[in-house]
Amino acid sequence: MRSVSLVKLARVLAGAGCVGACLACSIDSSQDVARSSSAITGGALDTGDPSVVAILGATGPVECTGTLVSPYLVLTAGHCTTPDIIEGARVVIGSSLAAPVATIPIARAVPPPQFDLGSLTNDVALLVLASAASPTPVPLGASAPVVGGAVEIVGWGVASADAGIDGKKRQGTTTITAVAETTFAVSAAPSQPCSGDSGGPALSSAGGSASVVGVTSHGDVGCVQGATYTRVDAYLASFIQPTMAAFAAGSAATGATCLFPEQCAGGPSACVAAADDPSLSYCTISCQNGGDCPTAMTCEPGPGGQPQCRYPLPTPGTYGAACASNSDCVEGQCTTTGICALPCDPASPTCPADYACVNTANIDFYCIATPPTPAPSGGGGCGVAPARRPTPLAWIVAVALGIALRRVRRRVRRR
Repeated sequence: MRSVSLVKLARVLAGAGCVGACLACSIDSSQDVARSSSAITGGALDTGDPSVVAILGATGPVECTGTLVSPYLVLTAGHCTTPDIIEGARVVIGSSLAAPVATIPIARAVPPPQFDLGSLTNDVALLVLASAASPTPVPLGASAPVVGGAVEIVGWGVASADAGIDGKKRQGTTTITAVAETTFAVSAAPSQPCSGDSGGPALSSAGGSASVVGVTSHGDVGCVQGATYTRVDAYLASFIQPTMAAFAAGSAATGATCLFPEQCAGGPSACVAAADDPSLSYCTISCQNGGDCPTAMTCEPGPGGQPQCRYPLPTPGTYGAACASNSDCVEGQCTTTGICALPCDPASPTCPADYACVNTANIDFYCIATPPTPAPSGGGGCGVAPARRPTPLAWIVAVALGIALRRVRRRVRRR
């Protein structure tokens, strides 16, 4: 059986013209490729399972499925957290995209460090929501799955191979056929997941109450031979529980980043936006002087004049802030010169205002803040002549050289 991630399958088959039993061949080529997602094969409409949510990309199509395991966290597959999926993504709660109960932005995606997209090993992740979700979270299964056990599988997508996208949630049942160290396999009878169901749950009712025991990872191209799930119990102690603790309500100390207001130990009002980057927030407390604040923070007037512990600019993690590794930067990368910056292409730079695409070291280009142009001196004194701008030919040569060097580096990395 040829295995393929259920997100990748939707995108590959959408551009392949004719597809197999799980996907309709009558896909409008003008649609986003992710819209070719299929639902649980042999499934039925699901008006229950309120904690099983749809994961939508920035432009709207269903990309994956996930399960609420806390008011702020959604359990899904690691391959559902690639930048092309997660940038601008949100979750939809309900049974139909036409009548959503709630839509919540995704603040961060957290796969385990060992996740490998190529082999789909350690294919599990948690999504941090920007605000609390109301459905009751699904308990996590702590026991190993058993061959022959029945599980309920849930996902979003179309009703059948020849049906169009209707944006409704469906469920079905299947049987566990094999159990490995970190995964288990299910049969295709009567149901199995297909493209678009990635990250969805396998729910077990053993013991009387439903718990999520598996996360949809991958299956065969035709969606007729069965599928593979990541075992929840295999990652419970090493990844899932520590990550849940790190992003629990009240878990963030003063000075730490807060992805949702309730994450701060001081309560929702303690989560404040950085003055130089409103998209970045951190936890603060009231203060009387600098001695009340953690190291690196100062006591400054906040909104309404109330003194708060604030970071001097640039705020840690923002562009221009000091860093030792990429993890110190909220966005972008840590340059060899030790500052957070956004990589850029000198041939077509897309830097923010007041930033320039600069060759900082070796062959790497980053968006670096440009200092303001000094006002010309007056009164007949000796003004400083402006720096000589490079000739168009010199600029073209520099850009061409930079692109060529970047291509060489990419080839070396691939090898």
